Amino acid sequence: MASPLVNAKRESNDPARTRLLEAAAACFAAKGYSGTTVRDITSRAGCNVSAVTYHFGGKRKAYEAVYAQRLEDLTRRRVSALHRLGPAPVLEDVIGTFASAFLAPLHGSERGRETMTLLLREMVDGHLPASLVAQRMVHPTLGALAQALDRACPGLDHRRRALCCHSLISQLVHVLQVQRMHERGRTGGLTGFDLHETVSHIVHFTAAGIRACAQDEAP
Repeated sequence: MASPLVNAKRESNDPARTRLLEAAAACFAAKGYSGTTVRDITSRAGCNVSAVTYHFGGKRKAYEAVYAQRLEDLTRRRVSALHRLGPAPVLEDVIGTFASAFLAPLHGSERGRETMTLLLREMVDGHLPASLVAQRMVHPTLGALAQALDRACPGLDHRRRALCCHSLISQLVHVLQVQRMHERGRTGGLTGFDLHETVSHIVHFTAAGIRACAQDEAP
């Protein structure tokens, strides 16, 4: 019997499954889970209507597979970027590196915009099991960011460090939403938004806040 790793490798190399995943991602991004049919996916992929059941076990499992793939890709980029920083990084480098790894895959390319749309749809509709998002993205990302902050600013206790991680991520999520509004020309009267300037501000603002928190913890 083949191991799970062997099965995963076979699945990733299966052209039909790959086409179905890409087609499903496009359909779910455009129409959402409820608005997408199995026939939509198979027609876009150029596959038989039974292919979704064969490869995934149905529409819901195909939906989960799409998100698992996208979440793992985002997590891998973020964690790898943080791991490359070394044993004693400068705090601003940790924040700037994480911000770049967080934002870059989600704007500037068609796939990035599609992934962003998928994430926003899921935030509203909530069809995924909470454990999938936690295991594939939240836990490994927070763990890697916390470790990097420990190396750069060892004075934080674990509770304050976790709050700093959530604060940084919340700022970056807001930046993505505003950037998306500008890309679509729906600024709602917002003017003067510059992505690079905003990220630079987040880096300096967050670093100052983290250092202030560390000072509060000092004896």
